[in-house]
Amino acid sequence: MGIGPVEPKVKTANLATWPDRQRRYREIIERLETATGPDRQLDIDICYVMGWVNEPGAPEEAAELGLPFLTGSLPEVAAITERSLPGWKIEIDQDPCDARIIETERDEDDDEDISVAAWRCSDGRLHMEKPPANTAIALTLAAMRLQADSFLPPAW
Repeated sequence: MGIGPVEPKVKTANLATWPDRQRRYREIIERLETATGPDRQLDIDICYVMGWVNEPGAPEEAAELGLPFLTGSLPEVAAITERSLPGWKIEIDQDPCDARIIETERDEDDDEDISVAAWRCSDGRLHMEKPPANTAIALTLAAMRLQADSFLPPAW
């Protein structure tokens, strides 16, 4: 897997676009849940809501900007996730396809396990009826669910 992570050219999020990006977040999660495979339009839309690009774009712009294949390359998604969440554990299931992100470094007094999954929660609940289409989508979905937990109301 010697592919290095792709660094988006825009490094800091534009705070002026946050209201629009926040509004689109749930839609992007729903699109990831129903994606049938790699999708460059979805990749660039994810990069927009994450604040890596300043405006929504077309699929061909993803290549021009050097954006990662968030719906098609598990090595790229894993590298971004590991950099973004140092000390967290990533678990990937191939069959059925799922991904979990688990906090490993927490206070000894804290009994609460913090984890998020793309499809199956640790308590048995399902986020969606069937697993994600591939592992890149699963890990991207888990990471976006984790971030959404900080600003979106619970979906259940």
